[in-house]
Amino acid sequence: MQKFLLPLQKFFLAGLLLAAVHSSAWAQRGNPDVAYAGQSIDQMISTFMAEQGISGMAVAIVQAPYITRVTGYGLGDVASRRLSASNTLFDIGQMANAYLAVAVLQLVEANKLGLDDAVSRFVPGAPAGLTVGQAIRGGNASSQWLAPLVAQASGQSAEDHIRVNQIERLGLKHTVFGSALPSLAWEKDARPHSAFLKTPALINPGEPATGYAASGAVAMPAGLRIYASALDVSLWDVGLAGEILVASPALRKWIYSAPEGAVSSGPWYFPGHKGLMVTTGDSAGFSSLLSRFTDASELLCVTLLANKEGVDLTQLARRIAGAYDARLGPPLVTARLRVQQSPFTVKETMGRLEKVLRARGNAIIAHINHARAAQDAGLQLAPTEELLFGNPAAGTPLMQANPAAVIALPLRAAAWEKDGAVWLTAVDPVAIAAEQGIKDQGALVFKRRADIDSALREAVAAP
Repeated sequence: MQKFLLPLQKFFLAGLLLAAVHSSAWAQRGNPDVAYAGQSIDQMISTFMAEQGISGMAVAIVQAPYITRVTGYGLGDVASRRLSASNTLFDIGQMANAYLAVAVLQLVEANKLGLDDAVSRFVPGAPAGLTVGQAIRGGNASSQWLAPLVAQASGQSAEDHIRVNQIERLGLKHTVFGSALPSLAWEKDARPHSAFLKTPALINPGEPATGYAASGAVAMPAGLRIYASALDVSLWDVGLAGEILVASPALRKWIYSAPEGAVSSGPWYFPGHKGLMVTTGDSAGFSSLLSRFTDASELLCVTLLANKEGVDLTQLARRIAGAYDARLGPPLVTARLRVQQSPFTVKETMGRLEKVLRARGNAIIAHINHARAAQDAGLQLAPTEELLFGNPAAGTPLMQANPAAVIALPLRAAAWEKDGAVWLTAVDPVAIAAEQGIKDQGALVFKRRADIDSALREAVAAP
């Protein structure tokens, strides 16, 4: 009897452990205390907008199947003082390629295309040997062939195919193409608004935001453009989760996972967190991001839209995700650092970062392998490496303002592995200036931060 009970007890305990893990994974859902490192989402976004000089943003959060947050911030148009609201339309830039990829897969399902078909069979002038599958997975380099491919295979324009098979199928009310903007109903020059008092359609209207280039000038869009509200991007995102848009599980798996040895699949990038896929846009005065945590224990997605071009939304998106579930955000110890998750090993990540920093005029003072040093001391340490780097043109003014700033220079970047994840971090020049009481070098330290952010992104980007 005892021999029988022992395995049974082990089975029972294993079941309790599994249940506890599942319960803890879902414990955050519904928690009204939504913050990361003591900052609410509103605080994170308002600070981010001020630092980046962004006039208008929108955010939406999916906790499937629910959309639990849709919020506009700031101004959709500076000149007219139109607000950024829940229905404000932003140009999603290269994220449109994700919609085009879905359109192509729908045609594959309809047996009008095959993944191994040559694109040139349908589109004259396409590169010889480029297959349909390669055109989807090739990213921006091959995305130019997707719209004509959809048009030739479907017999209708890419816009019409997406409108019927994605926008209308999902009932999206605030997703339009750039060509349709002139026909939208909204008060273009009203100050203040008044027509909404008589016309219900103008209550919380789907107004297009105005995009601003990095210089502050108004940017003019060109080519196939999709304008969408943050809510509609999130509704489309939920549509990706099941068979509403692409019925075949095999095709969904094909596009929503990276090929062997790769970290991207067409418009989607895979940072290294299991089930996380990210697509971004950056053009025509707008920046956009959709991050999808698709693991069954997480099911959280973040949509961020901004009406300024050239904005890195990746770090903000991860911190917002961490506000809802600590497992999804960067480690809290990185709250005052610049941070990216890397899909590569620590060694490859730091090798890539060193190459990027050198190419941008930084001197590499030291490259320290802490795991190797620990091994030499008879100790064990997970892969951990550090770079000391600097540029006198950026560091000297800080020491001139306060000689004590030397203690924080040269700058440091580090990568480590923990729980199967590789994190790449760097110190924040803005934080260093604040800690040293340096108030007259704002332009320099914000530019230096932007340079570091760009270097970190390039170091973890798809080859």
